[in-house]
Amino acid sequence: MKKLSTYLPSLIMSVFLVFCIIGAGTAVLADVCLTSEKTVSFAQEENIDDRAYASIEKYYREKAAATGIPATVFTDNISLKYVRRVMKVNIKETFSALENGGKFSPDIPENPALEEAIDRFFNDYADKTGYVKDEKFEKKLESTKKSAYKTIGDGCDIFKVNSMNSHGLLKKLSRIYRKRYVLTAVLFSALFILISALLIVNRKNKRVLLYWCGLSSLIAGIIGIIPSAYLISTKYYDSFAIKQPQVFRAYTRALYRLTEHFLVMSVVFAAVGAVMLAVYFIVSGRGKTDAAKETKSAESGKDSSDEKNKPEILTDCE
Repeated sequence: MKKLSTYLPSLIMSVFLVFCIIGAGTAVLADVCLTSEKTVSFAQEENIDDRAYASIEKYYREKAAATGIPATVFTDNISLKYVRRVMKVNIKETFSALENGGKFSPDIPENPALEEAIDRFFNDYADKTGYVKDEKFEKKLESTKKSAYKTIGDGCDIFKVNSMNSHGLLKKLSRIYRKRYVLTAVLFSALFILISALLIVNRKNKRVLLYWCGLSSLIAGIIGIIPSAYLISTKYYDSFAIKQPQVFRAYTRALYRLTEHFLVMSVVFAAVGAVMLAVYFIVSGRGKTDAAKETKSAESGKDSSDEKNKPEILTDCE
């Protein structure tokens, strides 16, 4: 290991191996965690639907004076169950847009009870005030329904994907997301190539592979542990300035979860690296002990052979 011809290339490859380990681990983590099913489950576990529901109710209470439509027309006909359905549709459409590179255009589920409540209010209002139910009346009625669906959809858009879509950010993210499998394959191929190259360079002493792989894994783990532990311990994401409670909750909790998973992964890398290094030093220690015993045995055998071949000296005196 101390020979420059093997040590220097091994050191360089181990440095690249560190970044490949981090990259491959991150790619696998993204493949496992960033799916529509996982995100829907996450939203329910973190009670983000409750916050979305409360935010929609608050919006209609605040706008009631300006629109002249009582908040109860909307709030009495928008249930938590319906909000969950809309949120699920939004999340699935988000990942569909990422996967296909298309636009974010969720098909909000219909709410017959809400539409009937709006119809009833408009008709009752027209009957009481003598307002003519002409084309203008119908347009206003349809506009109110569309606005209601848009408000619900925006309230359930917990990651503000519609905003990202309008600013062109969703397309950029889609390019990266669609290449995740290729990127994962490239990183794992690089890992295999680097480990194989290390084995070839150290073919005269193959157990040294344990040292270099263990060292790279340990360093990769430490590099991941330090920033992850800092972000979690300082509650860094809580400093984000996001006004909507459901959006704030969604982003911060998602980031905390991903950071926690990355921390666990990094701890595993560090532990595996430490075990590999320990095994290497144990094996190396045993090897040196066995070599020393063999040398000592050879030397003792040589000494006994020399004793047998030593000429006898006559000491008898007459």
